[in-house]
Amino acid sequence: MSNLTITIVGAGLIGTSLGLALKQLKETPQLLAHDKDLSIAKDAVKKGAFDKAEWNLVNACEKAEVIILAIPLSGIRSTLEAIAPYLKQGTIISDTSRTKAPVLAWAHELLPDHAHFVGGDPVVYPAGSGREHATPDLFRERLYCLTPTSSANEEAVQFMVSLVSVIGAQPFFVDADEHDGLVTATEYLPTILSTALVNTVAGLGSWRETRKLAGTLFEQVSAAASGDPDSLKDSLLSHRQNMLSWLDRYIAELRQLRALLVDDEDAGEVLAQKLDKAVVERRNWLTDFQQGTFTDPELTGPDIDQPGMLKRLIGFGR
Repeated sequence: MSNLTITIVGAGLIGTSLGLALKQLKETPQLLAHDKDLSIAKDAVKKGAFDKAEWNLVNACEKAEVIILAIPLSGIRSTLEAIAPYLKQGTIISDTSRTKAPVLAWAHELLPDHAHFVGGDPVVYPAGSGREHATPDLFRERLYCLTPTSSANEEAVQFMVSLVSVIGAQPFFVDADEHDGLVTATEYLPTILSTALVNTVAGLGSWRETRKLAGTLFEQVSAAASGDPDSLKDSLLSHRQNMLSWLDRYIAELRQLRALLVDDEDAGEVLAQKLDKAVVERRNWLTDFQQGTFTDPELTGPDIDQPGMLKRLIGFGR
């Protein structure tokens, strides 16, 4: 075991999977887990994802050279504020939130100059949302977005590139604002759509009977209306402007589809074309996503022409 300590705050699906992935290496760092529910952190230790569960947030972070915040967006600012006075010189901090611009702003505001923040967003495809679905292979062949702050030094950035690489993911650098605009369409717009669907159908007087006939399609389309309502609210509000823009586009598309349903004459062919386009685009995306075969030039990360920051600093690698 190396003398490097990595603390992961949040022992849920992502945090535990990170721990399990790092435990697959030949020589592992000291891995500490902190969760607001100590029993969850202890359970992750029993699963072999961590060496120790630390109940106190400050104690867990002041010992670490690397800290990864695998917690909801709603908890990141308060966590940064709590640990900021106790960070070691040169501490590298990252997160796994699907929202980047506000997180980078908080890091710039709250962290001392001797700490280096590199935002992260692993684009993963878990079997379920609960921590029981944690696996060391969760990140393999997946894009892992990195959004460094302007003050993060090159060594900290290269460290995160190496960490992402050794867990099997593909580093992908992206501007924080661009990231948030794109993620709004694929992460938060579905939340709005699922919410509208469930509230529309469940608001009818016939819901007691209708729900008996709801099957796989309803489950799939309504899936985004799940989780902690306060966290969902915070996420939507943090993307307010992007959300409004995407909603306007979606409403315009709905109006086109509605007009085609109203038109009795030539609508059938146009409607079929729209449905065909959607089916093909979704099938192509799903194939690429499941196989990790995105090869678009704009989605290709830079070549990593260096021996590996993790291996150089703490002596482990694949």
